[in-house]
Amino acid sequence: MRGTIRPGVSRRENGRVAVARRWWPVPVVVVSSFLVQKLVFESRYDVAGHAAGHLSSASAPFGAFVMVAVLLWTTPAGRRQLDVVAACAAWLIATVLVLAGNVRVVDDLVDAGLGTAPAEGLPDVADHGLANVAPWLGALAAVVMAGVFWRRGHISQNVAIGSALVSVFFPPWIIPGAGVLVLVVARANSYERSLRL
Repeated sequence: MRGTIRPGVSRRENGRVAVARRWWPVPVVVVSSFLVQKLVFESRYDVAGHAAGHLSSASAPFGAFVMVAVLLWTTPAGRRQLDVVAACAAWLIATVLVLAGNVRVVDDLVDAGLGTAPAEGLPDVADHGLANVAPWLGALAAVVMAGVFWRRGHISQNVAIGSALVSVFFPPWIIPGAGVLVLVVARANSYERSLRL
């Protein structure tokens, strides 16, 4: 029963336990994604310099998976709305393209014997096409996500605008579609408030 306090436990401790019970899936998803990234993906490569930078950029889908999982978990109605699911899938696909483009560059550099070479003076031996375009696709997909979540009433207009602006102006080669983090924070706050009512 919500609102009851266990005997012998302070109200603050009872509140912490309730928060931990509500939010336990988030650390599980974060840790799982991190382990898959480190143990399954990054452990396959022993690179440095320019290749290491591309390998770091290739990790975009692992963080994106966490953000989409939290978004859909905190937006139960959104899981039943095709446009919300499609927008989330489009952003995830864009981040997978970021991974594919950057892995292609890393593989090309390793094949050319330049897996540890610095970026300065590096010969043009790698195809950077997809690695250069995919982050912008991620930013575009994130803007679409903000619009879809706003249109469905899951976030306010101000949150949608803020998310879109962050996605457009934050460098997409660092985080493609960084504005999705704004959506995650807004939805998590709304979800927590709804549980306290």
